[in-house]
Amino acid sequence: MQLCSLEKTLSRRKRFLYFPNGGTFKLVLGFATPVKLGLKQSMAWGWNFQFQYAEPQTPNNTRIYPPIVGRSRIKRDGRNDRALFYSAIEDILNRNGFSGRACLLRSICENALYSLHHEANGLYGHLLHIALTPDYGDGKAISDLDPVYLEAKKAGEFGVDCSSLYPDCSGSGLLDTISLLE
Repeated sequence: MQLCSLEKTLSRRKRFLYFPNGGTFKLVLGFATPVKLGLKQSMAWGWNFQFQYAEPQTPNNTRIYPPIVGRSRIKRDGRNDRALFYSAIEDILNRNGFSGRACLLRSICENALYSLHHEANGLYGHLLHIALTPDYGDGKAISDLDPVYLEAKKAGEFGVDCSSLYPDCSGSGLLDTISLLE
């Protein structure tokens, strides 16, 4: 008894999924962290990032977006990610009523002054420490990064009072809102 024939080559046309009436593919990423307000009060502070893409409506428009990694991206220096990240954080802070640059510089200074590796901060503390270290830990300036970020880190390492150095960042600072400092 033979279940299949090895002599016959099987083939099939590629199949694609189309949405003739349109549609949207949506990806939402985010994180939230608790903020203690009082003895029996707390709230969650979170950030969401949304990505939306139109679904293909016909077989002809499966490539409606340019490729993500092109030749110009490959030729570019790959070490400008901190500059893009800091610019995005400043924009988000400005839109939420903070002084974006001053609060980011103060956070970098406080990150260098104190340790975010407090056990209560967990994984987010480690990630914040990495994100708020402007020199990848080697002490060298990054070519596309404004030197004021490295100066803020050095000020924190030398023990400067970050709140008096960056008075435009109102309140107790961003790191006090979302983390515990040692």
